Amino acid sequence: MQFKKAILLATSIFTLGICVSGCGNESNANSKSSSSQISSVKKQEAQIVGSYRDDADGAAITLNSDGTGTYVMANPTKADIHDQLTWKKEKNNYIINLNDSDYDTPIDAQLNEDNLSLVGNNEWPNQSFKRVHGDFDIDNFLKEQHTKNNGSVTTKSVQPKESSTHARAVLKKWASDHHKDTSKIDGLKATTDLSEPDEGWAFVDDNGTEYAIVRNGKVYPRPVIDNDTSSN
Repeated sequence: MQFKKAILLATSIFTLGICVSGCGNESNANSKSSSSQISSVKKQEAQIVGSYRDDADGAAITLNSDGTGTYVMANPTKADIHDQLTWKKEKNNYIINLNDSDYDTPIDAQLNEDNLSLVGNNEWPNQSFKRVHGDFDIDNFLKEQHTKNNGSVTTKSVQPKESSTHARAVLKKWASDHHKDTSKIDGLKATTDLSEPDEGWAFVDDNGTEYAIVRNGKVYPRPVIDNDTSSN
């Protein structure tokens, strides 16, 4: 009888040992899998950290490792855009939120090696940036852009024009505020083929139909999008 009890006790201890060992292995495997996933997300987040510049539009953006950053755009005719921002990784893209009351819609950002693209929405046009390797000072960048703009002023002393990207953003904001269709604006061509060089940017479609003129931050809509030709 005692022998049977001893056998039963030994069997129970052995079974319990296998269970504990198995549970421990499963717990370790889950822990390693979770750590691997966290490491992968952090690695993806780290890829976008850095500074990027868009010399065509006079814009630059810096994204810090703590999820903050700065966006700037040189504006020859008005105050420069100089906004703080936050960003986060979301699925395959990144989401940027500007601390700017004029642009409160989150902006999608896509990273392809050293190329950062801001995907346009109802308030923001498409923008393309190139990664900066090495030190980068945003204030010096703005000074460079203003120096470049001042050097391009014609002998008629015409004031340098705001960038087409800024003008497009102004047009999209106007369209959104006036409940107009904003989906076509990204496809419009911005041209300066006007009678005078300081008359702003004209936005036309592929057929040459003029939708609006943006001059010094003001929108002058054409009848094709609005019957009122007064400014905003």
